[in-house]
Amino acid sequence: MRVRDHLVLSAAGAALLSPWAGGSALGLVAGGVLIDADHYAWFCLRQRSLDPIAAVRFFNEAGPPQHAGTRALHSPLVLLGVLLAGVHRRRLLPVALGMSLHVALDAHHRARMDKARAAALARDGFSCRACGSQVPQVDTHLRRQPWLLPSYATQNLITLCRPCHEAAHLRTRGSGLWT
Repeated sequence: MRVRDHLVLSAAGAALLSPWAGGSALGLVAGGVLIDADHYAWFCLRQRSLDPIAAVRFFNEAGPPQHAGTRALHSPLVLLGVLLAGVHRRRLLPVALGMSLHVALDAHHRARMDKARAAALARDGFSCRACGSQVPQVDTHLRRQPWLLPSYATQNLITLCRPCHEAAHLRTRGSGLWT
């Protein structure tokens, strides 16, 4: 799920909780967004760049890395640690809740996308819609995505081989439409 989607959902959660939690509801937003600092730190170390826009583009490529370093703050051990720290420092509890909500949203998003991808692959006969190849490395490309919040509609996905998928991302980024 994209950072802006996490930001909007965390902010909505904080707004709903603010009558009961007051200003500490902002910790929910902080935890829900800052948990992705592991992605950015990994990018900065690997790419030797501090450019946050380049980091967003990098992780929106056709095959972004799924390295453990990009998920360090998403681990159950880190979440448990922040939760336990929140028991001693009450101000950390909303942060722990925001981080946990972020991980739960990621899991929900992944499950919904996996289901949509499987349906699109079956619909397209496991062959690239651009060049027709039927190599084992075909995957789906999200050709239409709302600006805010993800769509899981199968018609927004197209099956592409790796070279065609990378070309689609280059075309999209070149037009300024990357998400």
